[in-house]
Amino acid sequence: MKLLVVEDDPLIGPAVKAVLENAGYTVVGPLRDAAKAARVGARECPDLALVDVNLAGGENGLVLARRLWEENGVPSLLMTGFDHHAAEARSFAMGLLRKPVMPDALVQAIGTASEILSGLRPSFKPAALELFTGSAVTAAVLPKAHTA
Repeated sequence: MKLLVVEDDPLIGPAVKAVLENAGYTVVGPLRDAAKAARVGARECPDLALVDVNLAGGENGLVLARRLWEENGVPSLLMTGFDHHAAEARSFAMGLLRKPVMPDALVQAIGTASEILSGLRPSFKPAALELFTGSAVTAAVLPKAHTA
């Protein structure tokens, strides 16, 4: 599974990349700005993007996640350490991963997303992950019987 990581924190981004690569995933990034991430996402066609909600420079991860989905069909898991319900993101994101997230929970969250993207019901969902049930992304990948 190829993952795009968009995280502007110079400590968190490389740590996320290392954890995911150690778990066997192919990681593109971490990228720190939305414009570059959109270009790389279009070129690399990742299976999933991990997108920080609050990017430096006033860039918005929600706008990036919507763009990745609408222009390239790349689903996203949003990441944030702030109290953010992301209700407006249900139309273009799979869910929200709360930071700080422990390495095991990060890998489990990607595993959960992978199962969903494969058309399966997730076997486990870490507490740090809020899935957007009924999201456009979920509806696009799961058969009707699975979304009921």
